[in-house]
Amino acid sequence: MSFFTLRRPGPALSPNGAAEPVSGGRISWEGIVAILAILALWQFGSRVLPPFLFPPLQVIAATLARNLSDPATLGSIALTYGRIVLWLTVTFVLASALGIGAARSNALDRALLPLIQLKQGVPGVCWAIFAIIWFEDIELRIAFVVVISTLPSFFFQARDGVRAISAELWDMVRALRPSRWQTLEKLVLPALTPAFLTAWRINLGNGARITITAELLAGISGIGHQLRTAQEQFRMDEVMAWTVIIAAFVLLTDFGMSRLEKRLLGWRRQGEDAR
Repeated sequence: MSFFTLRRPGPALSPNGAAEPVSGGRISWEGIVAILAILALWQFGSRVLPPFLFPPLQVIAATLARNLSDPATLGSIALTYGRIVLWLTVTFVLASALGIGAARSNALDRALLPLIQLKQGVPGVCWAIFAIIWFEDIELRIAFVVVISTLPSFFFQARDGVRAISAELWDMVRALRPSRWQTLEKLVLPALTPAFLTAWRINLGNGARITITAELLAGISGIGHQLRTAQEQFRMDEVMAWTVIIAAFVLLTDFGMSRLEKRLLGWRRQGEDAR
């Protein structure tokens, strides 16, 4: 369960007994307690262990503040996050087109499925090594690793989402004699919205980890490069400061996706409340 949660344990009751919607994206108090406990354990560890292993929280906070006030550091953050968004968007468009095509064509599905399954059997670090050997350009290395690592999730969500559309809906839409674009716009894309949102929530975290790992292994810029530099200098406070920045990105994007999900799929909650 993520720190920012979107869940519906049961309908809340108003004074008159009617069900009230539960807001999405709410910060759980259990998550706050867990984080505070980890911070307390870290601070205790900094008092009994060498500071280069467990620097005090105030040192990490000072390093984080210094990094966030440095234009060069902000450039590294913007570069990494730009890479994540750009290549996830490219992967989403490509994988969705392949997934929709595979759902509508058995021949294409039989051709693509073994390749996707083969890809899933290869560890991510192998793809990073392949990229280092195959490509000289840093951006090509990162793009290759992100696309190849996040494509299956988008592909399967699109493929299975189209297959989940009932035959009755297909027949009803066909009766209106729509064009292919109208079918895509009026039936397929609305039906795939929940699956796409799920895939994005999964891949935003995966994409961040994969991009930063690629920068760490094969990059000369971005957050991954900064982490490698901190590791080479035995600067644990720098490592932790960058880790906080990475975690903040994942948490904020997860919160944003929760709010977007609530906005786009509010009709589902209204239907539940009506029942």
